[in-house]
Amino acid sequence: MDKKNTIIGVLLLCAAFYFMFDSSSKEARLAQERREAAAARFVEEQSKTKVPAHKAQTSSPFALEENIKEQIVTLKNEDIAVNFTNIGGAIANVELLKYENSQGSSDHFAFNAVKGALPALTLALFDPSSDLPEPIVRAFSLVESSDVSLRYELIISGKYKIERFYSLADTSKNIECAPYILKTRTSIKNISRQDISPGEVFLSLGTVPPTASDVYGSNLASVFFDADKNSHYSRSSAFINSSGFLGIGASQAKPYEKISAYPVTWASVKNQFFASVFTPEEIYSTGGITFPILIDSSAGDKYMRNAISAFMGFEFKTLKPGDSAVINGSYYVGPKELDKLYSMGGGQEEVMNYGWFGFVSRPLSRLMNWIYSWVSIVSPEWGWGWSIIILTLIVRALMWPLTSIQIKSAQRMAKMQEPLKAIREKYKDDNKRIQQETMKIYSEYGINPLAGCLPIFIQIPIFIGLYYMLQTSCEIRFAHFLWIKDLSLPDTIEAIPSVFGIPLHILPILNALVTFIQMHLTPTPSTDKSQAMMFKLMPIIMLVFFYTFPSGLVLYWLVQSLLGILQAIIIRRGKDKVVLKKRNKPGFMQRMQEAMENAQKVQAMRGEEFKKLPLREQLRIAREDAMKARKSKQNDPLKGTMYEKRKKNPGGRSTRPKR
Repeated sequence: MDKKNTIIGVLLLCAAFYFMFDSSSKEARLAQERREAAAARFVEEQSKTKVPAHKAQTSSPFALEENIKEQIVTLKNEDIAVNFTNIGGAIANVELLKYENSQGSSDHFAFNAVKGALPALTLALFDPSSDLPEPIVRAFSLVESSDVSLRYELIISGKYKIERFYSLADTSKNIECAPYILKTRTSIKNISRQDISPGEVFLSLGTVPPTASDVYGSNLASVFFDADKNSHYSRSSAFINSSGFLGIGASQAKPYEKISAYPVTWASVKNQFFASVFTPEEIYSTGGITFPILIDSSAGDKYMRNAISAFMGFEFKTLKPGDSAVINGSYYVGPKELDKLYSMGGGQEEVMNYGWFGFVSRPLSRLMNWIYSWVSIVSPEWGWGWSIIILTLIVRALMWPLTSIQIKSAQRMAKMQEPLKAIREKYKDDNKRIQQETMKIYSEYGINPLAGCLPIFIQIPIFIGLYYMLQTSCEIRFAHFLWIKDLSLPDTIEAIPSVFGIPLHILPILNALVTFIQMHLTPTPSTDKSQAMMFKLMPIIMLVFFYTFPSGLVLYWLVQSLLGILQAIIIRRGKDKVVLKKRNKPGFMQRMQEAMENAQKVQAMRGEEFKKLPLREQLRIAREDAMKARKSKQNDPLKGTMYEKRKKNPGGRSTRPKR
């Protein structure tokens, strides 16, 4: 009868979940259609009344002049080529000379080379009518130029004289970030005869596109870092419609997102591998604004449709005639590498976004880079793959004692299954008695069932820290190893890229096979059927879990699983030496068992009235009983000796000796 009711209950639950999912998906689809229709109407209305966000209105004095002839001037060192444009007196794009645009391409990766993007470091003034920055996209005059610096000027309507000065940083000081730093100074001078308030002035941080390996767009974002060392993020997911999970948490795409924080010490726009960081000097920012730029509306992955751009804002007071508002600072454009960002000295390494497990990711990143500096001498082509393997060997060697405890604990638990099974059968109708007898047998043999969990809990932060380290580091971009063409992407074989339309990834399949072998070499610590089923399903769970992960991370887990098999074989050879012996001295489990039994006895003695008392009162009485029991236990060995404590006469006087 119970089995029949259970089956009916499960079927009803499945039916309920199906109908809930079906109705929520229909509602989400209808809501999505309504949002798309509203968005289409909004775009149509805006196209009639307003130009795109990256251009000013034609009635504005800052409007884009028609027929501007763009002039490009380049400042260059061994690592970057900064292409300046006279439109806005800003940066058209920055070529990173040591990084390919795509694998096997002769072109360099160019930051800000996104169609429809403003030049990086474009100056903008706040427009109260639109509540958005209004960029100054007029033609500046190039008044000074050399191999390492240049200067632009622009005079606006007899009110402002804008000067923009740029220079490449000095690389002779051997600072990691120096080759990717551009020094910049912008001044807005009041050349009129009356006071003028520029209000909030903005600088464009540039535009970054998404990367193919960032499948959930988690690394495409802007960051504003304040003086309290808090990071304020605007992620690309904020600008994408989401139906949520089963309709829960559905959200509509935002046209832009504002960050209000003061004082902000630096700001950045970044994707998975590259970033720009503007660090102002002698002035703080009030926050900024982030907005998407549509690059591919037909992309199947919604996270690949938009690039991210951002402005950093600065508040200025009223300028008297002849006064200037000045923004100076350093502008980093380059790879997301920990040491390069750390060398900037203002917490810019937070661009890596390691999260809570940064204390693990940072040392692992530095260790892997140190390993690569030696391995690349022997194997320059496969250096990063070998570095991950050697890093895995080091981590596993440090974890060897703990994993040995885990395996031996599993062996002892496996030998205890027969007595535990007998206890369950004997007291099958009394769960409380089963727990008592189980704790008793654990305490007699000195077995701690939690001993095998400690290594797992320690490995979780290491795994997550390594995941973020490999997910956001530019070092493994386009890195080869064996058949793997890019360690930052799931691996595929060119001859068999997919099977029945499903991408074929070899490493996750190998990892599932190795996990299956490892599960069978490790004793099952429990006879519970549900736990045993989970144990058997673990290889399939790992296959699904790792299938879309970067191949560098799957390589780490595969190697550590192989090392786990080796360790299990070594310990398995001495499995007969694992003998269950009863403890002579009471251990932790035995003391805990005694405490539980004493508490149950006291509760039974006090009766039902004690159970009716509030929990706080029960705890107070239990503490008093524990103190009395402890004092009694301390005094027991002193009874009958000269050290036994004597009770004093109630009168306070000694009794008269008997004659």
